[in-house]
Amino acid sequence: MHVMTLVRLARWTCLVLLCPPALALAGEPLTLHAADGVTVYGTLSRAQPHDRSIALLFHQAHANRHEYDSVVPALQKLGLDTLAIDQRSGGGLFGGHNETVAKLGASADYLAALPDLEAALAWARAQHYARIVAVGSSYSSSLVIVLAAKHPQGLSAIASFSPGEYFDDKNQIKQAAARVVVPFYITTDPDEAANVAEVLRDAHGANIVRYQPRVGVHGASTLVAARDPGGWQANLASFTAFLRGLPAPTR
Repeated sequence: MHVMTLVRLARWTCLVLLCPPALALAGEPLTLHAADGVTVYGTLSRAQPHDRSIALLFHQAHANRHEYDSVVPALQKLGLDTLAIDQRSGGGLFGGHNETVAKLGASADYLAALPDLEAALAWARAQHYARIVAVGSSYSSSLVIVLAAKHPQGLSAIASFSPGEYFDDKNQIKQAAARVVVPFYITTDPDEAANVAEVLRDAHGANIVRYQPRVGVHGASTLVAARDPGGWQANLASFTAFLRGLPAPTR
């Protein structure tokens, strides 16, 4: 048999029979332990080369880490490693499986997932990343604002896709947003612009970059072609421009 035929056959065999799914090829499983003892499951994907930076990726309600599958390559092109986790509040959206919820036996409420975000941040800091960006979608986009307010020295920037006052205290996110001092990217789909205005009611710093898309959908899915065919390219371009504009790592 011709050598090139053998090579093609080997590749086909790997793709069809032997190799793990594409996500596994792009990343490696990572297990975190939240401060309250909950085990949190995620996928770490390393950029080649990377510039000592990482994006922590947090999904929306009823979802899992796979919300970001198509976004990870764009972040890796910028030199960012990524850690996408399954928070304890989630489910099976985007064709994925929330391993954390499955192991717990049920999905928790939104605010209960904050320790999961804190566990991801603590892990990234322990790895001595020089730049750490937290990215949230829907309810977790509100939680990243809380995360930045609680840990001002731990984060380099946050990106909040479709935040709102989703928790019992309807002033919690507004008050947290006013305390965020790191570069702060915030956006939502056009129909929910009032939610962003509410979140930013008391926040007026020069660190805030508010992007108002022409076309978009709820959450970080606005960056995904399959979810937002009319707007994802412009929205991803805006987000990556924000990331490129962050100060270079110094430590």
